Amino acid sequence: MIANANATILHVNDTPASLYLGTYSLRQAGYHVLEAMTGGEALKVALEGRPDVVVLDVKLPDLSGYEVCRLLKADPRTRETAVIHTSATFITAEKKVIGLRAGADVYLTQPFDPEELIATVNSVLRLRRVEREALANAARLEEADRKKDEFLAMLGHELRNPLASIALAVQMLGQKDSHGLSEADSRRRDIIERQVSHLRHLVDDLLDVSRITRGKYALRRGRLDLNTVLHHSLAAARPVMEERLLVLKEALPAEPCWVDGDRTRLEQVFTNLLDNAAKYSPEGSVITVGAHVDADHRVLVSVQDTGIGLPQGEQERIFELFAQLDTGLARSRGGLGIGLTLVRHLVEEHGGQVSVFSEGPGQGSTFTVTLPLLADAVRPEARVERVEAQKGEWRILLVDDNPDAREGLSEMLQMWGHTVVVAADGHEALTLATPGSYDVIILDIGLPGLSGYQVAEELRQRVASDAHLIALTGYGAPEDRARSEEAGFDLHLVKPVELVEIGRVLAQLGPVKRGAHPRQRVRARSA
Repeated sequence: MIANANATILHVNDTPASLYLGTYSLRQAGYHVLEAMTGGEALKVALEGRPDVVVLDVKLPDLSGYEVCRLLKADPRTRETAVIHTSATFITAEKKVIGLRAGADVYLTQPFDPEELIATVNSVLRLRRVEREALANAARLEEADRKKDEFLAMLGHELRNPLASIALAVQMLGQKDSHGLSEADSRRRDIIERQVSHLRHLVDDLLDVSRITRGKYALRRGRLDLNTVLHHSLAAARPVMEERLLVLKEALPAEPCWVDGDRTRLEQVFTNLLDNAAKYSPEGSVITVGAHVDADHRVLVSVQDTGIGLPQGEQERIFELFAQLDTGLARSRGGLGIGLTLVRHLVEEHGGQVSVFSEGPGQGSTFTVTLPLLADAVRPEARVERVEAQKGEWRILLVDDNPDAREGLSEMLQMWGHTVVVAADGHEALTLATPGSYDVIILDIGLPGLSGYQVAEELRQRVASDAHLIALTGYGAPEDRARSEEAGFDLHLVKPVELVEIGRVLAQLGPVKRGAHPRQRVRARSA
C-alpha cells in the first residue's frame, strides 16, 4: 500500500451507497479519492484532478461509462489514465468488448468485495508503473542511440582525416618510385598502403553497420556488369593474398552478367568475403572465386577456400553481428565481426541471398552469393569509357583545415599541372573565392568556424556559375551526401580518396558554362 499512497483515484457512481462504500474502501487503503456522480462531472474532475485510476460505473444518468471512457482516452491530457469499469448488472461479453475497445483496462461486477477492488486497483497501478518505466527506458535508449550515432559519425570523420593524409603521402611515394625509392623503401610503402586500406575498410564497416541498425541505408543502384565488380574486388584482394602467401584463382564467365545494383556496395560484399577467406586460411591455401548463371536467370558467385572450415553449428551464426570464430588463427587476423553481417544485409537489399557451406573443421568453406540478373530487354549496351588525363587545365581552390592533407593534395595537384591556391578555413576560402577566379573548389566539410555546408551555400550565391564545387570529407553517410547536394556541391568524395579517383574526377569535369545556374550543369556522380 505504501507504494501507492500518493496515487489518486476518481470514483464515479450515481448510487450514493455504492459511491460511499467504494470510496471508503479506497481511502482505508491509503489512496487519495475524488468523487463524481455523473459522466459530465467525471470528465470535469478528471481534467482538474488528473487521477491515476478512474473506477467508473457503466450506467450513469447522463453519459454512459463507455462514452466517458472513450472521451477520457481521446483527450491527450487524460489519455494515460487507467479505467476500471464497474456494473451492478450482468455484463455480456459483447459489452465488455465495447468497454475494452473504448480503452478500459478491466471490469468489476458489483457488489464486489472491498479487497477485490483494492487488489484490482493495485494491479492496474502496477501495470501503469511498468509501462511508464518501459517508456522512460525506451526514451533513454533512443537518446543513447542518437548520441552513439553522433559519436560514430564524428569518429569516422576524425579517423578518416589522418588516414587521408597518410594514404595521400603513400600514394605520392608510389608516383615517385622512378625518382629514387629503393626496393626496401618500396616494400615498406606497400605495407603502409595495405594497412591504410585495411583501416579504411574497418571504419567503413563500423559506420555502415551503425546505419543498418538505424535503418538509414540507401543503395545507389544502376545497371552494371557483375564481372567488372568481381574484377575490381579481386584486384583489391591480391596484395593481401600475396602478403599472406595465399593462392587466388578465378573462374568467371566470359559474357557480361548484368544486374541492378550499387557498384560500391557490391564490391564491398565481395571484398569482405575475400578478406574473410584470407583471414581463416593458413599459408599456402587456395582461394577460388567462381561465377555462373543458373536456369532461373540468376548469377551465383562463390568464394571457396581450403582453410579451417566451419563446424555445423557455426554456419548460420557466422552472419550474426559481432560473431567470430574462437580460433587462434582468426583472432590473430583481427577484425570487428561485422563484415559478414554487412554482406548478408547488402545482398538481401539487392534481392539476393548469401549462404555458406562447410563439411566441417579443416575442410574449407564456400560462401555463395545469388543475385537476380536483369532481363534481356533492359540490359545496357556495352560501351568503353575512356578517361584521358588532363594536365594544367584547372585553377583550383583547396580548402582543408588539416595541414598535412592540404599540403599533400596541393602538391599532387600541382604535379599534375593544375594551379592551386589553399585555404585553412571557411572564412579564408570566402575571402579568396572571387567570381571567375577558380574552375574547381575542393572543400572539406568539417571546418572550424563556418562548416563546409555554410561555405558552399555562400559560395553558390557569390560564384554560382564559376566553379565546380567538390566536397572532400570524412563524413560519408547518406544524409551527409544529401545535405551536400542541398548546399550546392556537385560531387561528394569521402576520405581517404585514391589519387586515381581524384584524377578521374578532374578529367571528367566538363567546361564551366559562365552564367549558367549550377543546377543546369551536368552533376557528377557521388563517389
